Amino acid sequence: MYISDEQEEDKIKPIYVQVSKTIRAVIDKYKKEESRTISGIIEEAIDLYDKFYSMSPDAFAILDKYKDQYEDQSKLIEEALRLYDKQKNPEMADVLDLWIRAREERDMMLIGKTTFKQLISAAEEPRDSLKKPQRKNNAIDVILWYTRKPITRLTLKEIILAIQKMWTISNYFIRIDVEQPNEDTYYMTFIHAQDERYSRYWLGYFEVLFNYLNESKDVPFKCGFEGQAFGQTLSVTVREFYEKS
Repeated sequence: MYISDEQEEDKIKPIYVQVSKTIRAVIDKYKKEESRTISGIIEEAIDLYDKFYSMSPDAFAILDKYKDQYEDQSKLIEEALRLYDKQKNPEMADVLDLWIRAREERDMMLIGKTTFKQLISAAEEPRDSLKKPQRKNNAIDVILWYTRKPITRLTLKEIILAIQKMWTISNYFIRIDVEQPNEDTYYMTFIHAQDERYSRYWLGYFEVLFNYLNESKDVPFKCGFEGQAFGQTLSVTVREFYEKS
């Protein structure tokens, strides 16, 4: 279909405006992080602005009523959406609450996989330095926070299930499957969408964790660890040997 110059001009109209340094910084942030054009960012922002101010007076009255209880309107809207999702999906409520508590209480990174992959890449120059973040991990802190138990009372199964829950909601893995073929053995399969380097990082990370548990005098059991790193999968076997006296 032929589009005349007049019709083309009607579709796209250039707008030139001056913005503050703060607004310009916001635009530059999303332009860089999401590889967006300035026009695309502004177009989406105006669309959101239009939708926001199309709300009913009753909705604005509710925002005004509770706005002083939050840092800003975005925090209030975020909480409202969380409660709405919790009501509509009660089966996900516990996971969502755990994610919120992890972010607020533990100040966990909860970052995207791409960002984490970049951190790993940076740590691997030289290659041996990849071991540094593995050894300085916070796994014990996270497990104790999740279980709400002292380390002297933790069982191997509780530790395994804590890892399954926390490393999934923290967005490090798509899912973590746990099988228990017998009373003393656990097979863990960590599924992600990254590469073998990502698997190798976490293999070293959990190896350090379980070696610590095996050697610690505070832990009431001994355990063995072995694992293999693949392209988008990490396979781990943990065996409990016996209780420490």
